Amino acid sequence: MKINKSQLARDLGVDRRTIDKYLNGFIPKRKRDKPSKIDAYYQIISALLSEDSKQQFYYRRVLWQYLKDNHGLDGSASTFKAYIARTPELKAYFDEDKIITSPKGAARFETPAGKLAQLD
Repeated sequence: MKINKSQLARDLGVDRRTIDKYLNGFIPKRKRDKPSKIDAYYQIISALLSEDSKQQFYYRRVLWQYLKDNHGLDGSASTFKAYIARTPELKAYFDEDKIITSPKGAARFETPAGKLAQLD
């Protein structure tokens, strides 16, 4: 009995050439076990985000910039944010709504006409 690759592809929701590839013995490569560049900074990050730390970080980007400026972190902000998202104990720190908003909003002030100018 011959396999109907097109029907099988429709049933599985993939391309028929993908079905053909796997029927011919394709074995996908295993995932590489490569450590992240940021793993070396885990102890520093966890110390900065602990309850004992005097500093508070409300945003991941601010923490990334702090590590880049003071500890020589070499990596992009998006890589850092993905690392935080993959690490549950670090992610939990930022999941809490610690952002403090001003109850009054922005302060408004008036100036005489012609005193200030705004350019776009």
